[in-house]
Amino acid sequence: MNKDNKIKTIWKELEEAHVSGLVKRAIDIPSCLKLFCTYKSPDECCGIAFSFSQEIKVDISPFSSLSEIEVSLFKDNSFPDSKFLLIQLLNRGDRVRDIFAAICGNIANTIQSIPTEREAVKLVISQMRKWQDLFSKKMNKTLSIQEQQGLFGELSFLRKLICFPMDKVRSVISWVGPNMAPQDFQSESWAVEVKTITANKYPNVSINGELQLDETLIDKLFLYNLVVEIVPVDGKNLPEIIGELRDCLSQDTNALNLFENKLIYYGYFNIDADAYKDRRYYIRKENYFLVQGEFPRIKKDDLLLGVSDVKYSITLAVPAENNVEESNVLNTILSYERDQ
Repeated sequence: MNKDNKIKTIWKELEEAHVSGLVKRAIDIPSCLKLFCTYKSPDECCGIAFSFSQEIKVDISPFSSLSEIEVSLFKDNSFPDSKFLLIQLLNRGDRVRDIFAAICGNIANTIQSIPTEREAVKLVISQMRKWQDLFSKKMNKTLSIQEQQGLFGELSFLRKLICFPMDKVRSVISWVGPNMAPQDFQSESWAVEVKTITANKYPNVSINGELQLDETLIDKLFLYNLVVEIVPVDGKNLPEIIGELRDCLSQDTNALNLFENKLIYYGYFNIDADAYKDRRYYIRKENYFLVQGEFPRIKKDDLLLGVSDVKYSITLAVPAENNVEESNVLNTILSYERDQ
């Protein structure tokens, strides 16, 4: 049983016990933090909690305005010199509860690799900060068609990195599309922006922002253009490519946990897999471009003072010197990663 299913099972058992007030049950994981599932009756609030040394300082004030979850911190009377960090879900909807369980399960997996209580608590707080946007925007709906298509393209490039002789954790770390970064993949010296378009849109792509194709502060910036056709059979859907990536990462727990985390922040949840199964992508064409020289783009320094958030379109009929082979792109990335 995976962690989120285990968490949902414990919540159900606590609910069916019909005990008034807040009850908790430990989740048995190899972690330096004590982890609990909680349930509060009659409010019907599911939750997750962590017990740790009272010497560790935690500021929960940034979470006071959250509408979907409630965060509390108080003395843990069950253990000497300990604090109890309680995160309760206020929304009673089944979908939101399933998503909350997935998020809690992912945190449970992630903190197992953290060696100290202080670092583990820091990670939990960091995750909670990311929840704020997640709960306010993405909890009650599936990904739009455009978001699905964009995710498929980003995962297609991530699979190439993972299958290349590059460290799997580094590969997943470089995927920053879920973080709304200027480019979808970034490292210290290189970046890749992924543009996935349907065959009828080729060769036009939309550019979002003056930083997306601005190579000024980076050694190498590539544009990966994936041209797909939406087909009823053949091709691949989102759950299938995600399943393949999970298989590729299955032997590296840190990389897999990081990948699951990024899927959540993108807004992809396993409970929605059926909603994505019928939209299948058949790859018609793949193009790689080195963004430099006469490549069509707007850069930040090109803008007049006060102009920002620029959105524009370009045609990928570009000078021949900007076209590059996939092997060139991947070998360049690998070379930079080895030098870091």
